[in-house]
Amino acid sequence: MFLKKVITSTVALSMLAVSVLNTTTAVSADAVSDTQNAINTNKSEADKLLKDIASANADNIKLQEQISDNTEKIEKLKTDIDQSNEKIDKLNGQIEGAKVEVEKRTEALKGQLVALQKKSGDTVSGNIYLDFVINSENFSDLVSRTFAVNKLNQANKEALNDVKEAKDQYTSLLNEQEKTKANLQSDKSELETKQNDLKSMKEKSDQQQADLNKKIEDNKATLVALQSQYEEAANAVKLAQDKANATAQVADAKKENKNDNKATENKTTSEATSSSNAGSISQGDGSAHGIVAGNTYPWGQCTWYVKQVAPWAGNNWGNGGQWGSSAAAAGFRVDHSPAAGSIIVFLPGQSVGGQWTADGAYGHVAYVESVNGNSVTISQGGMGFSNPAGPNTQTISGAGSYIYIHR
Repeated sequence: MFLKKVITSTVALSMLAVSVLNTTTAVSADAVSDTQNAINTNKSEADKLLKDIASANADNIKLQEQISDNTEKIEKLKTDIDQSNEKIDKLNGQIEGAKVEVEKRTEALKGQLVALQKKSGDTVSGNIYLDFVINSENFSDLVSRTFAVNKLNQANKEALNDVKEAKDQYTSLLNEQEKTKANLQSDKSELETKQNDLKSMKEKSDQQQADLNKKIEDNKATLVALQSQYEEAANAVKLAQDKANATAQVADAKKENKNDNKATENKTTSEATSSSNAGSISQGDGSAHGIVAGNTYPWGQCTWYVKQVAPWAGNNWGNGGQWGSSAAAAGFRVDHSPAAGSIIVFLPGQSVGGQWTADGAYGHVAYVESVNGNSVTISQGGMGFSNPAGPNTQTISGAGSYIYIHR
């Protein structure tokens, strides 16, 4: 009877201990669940920030292209201005030439009039041409003088026309010069305005990028703290569960003392079988769709392939689209600068070089094989390819629009 009471009391105490441990485990489990939810929320915010950064970076690249294009236009305009200045100098020379020609024509006319005045002597009619004819000595001299006057009149008329054309040419060249100067001044003002606008846009874009990068750094610090908190809570759950299992085993041992040896033997056999089976899976090469040693990602997924070719990547970085924020939290350098040997991250729904689109929920990751200017050649795996285990190579452009993780 006494022995029965002792056994009953022992079992009751064991059950009470298990109950207390289960309560502790539940509390710790809630902490793990809450922390995990906070981590997921943080990663979602990080993913959104990374999308914003990718978008801002793409806008910045377009702006830089516009600046480069405008710089080329500026250089071309400078060349045009130089050529226009050369033309203006040439026009000035032509204008000076026209002035000289006018002066020459005027002097020639003056000389002709003076010479004729000397031949005619004192004027009778008041018209030196008429007096020149009247003073002829005979009929032959009259005809000769009349012919000379007509020729002189024709020459003077042509000379006067030449003078008029020279003046017209001078006026036209002067107007052309004024118009050229006005156009150059207008182009200069437009160019200066555009330069100021581009500088303002570039400053705003740079500030936007800086603000987003600061948010990423703040988010990264929060994620590191949450992951540390998660590990502490998970360890507490494991410790409580181990204690609960140990207490339960003691109770079972006392309750079924007679079958202890047999139960131990069966347990040893079961554990050996389980260990053997687990070993065959963990050492698989992927051909049996198993878990390769050191790679816990599912076989045939993009994350599995990248982990194979870049073993330094973490095993708990989540889906492909989350790798950027997870890697940043783990201390890796994450930016938009492509490099051979880095990991390229495609956010959910992001275009892969304009050739296809990453999964809208999971995103995608690949391994950078080489970089050529603004293009990268990547290798990748996944069920959407002919070779799920990889490598499947692809070359894409717009390299600066994507996220890269560097070792």
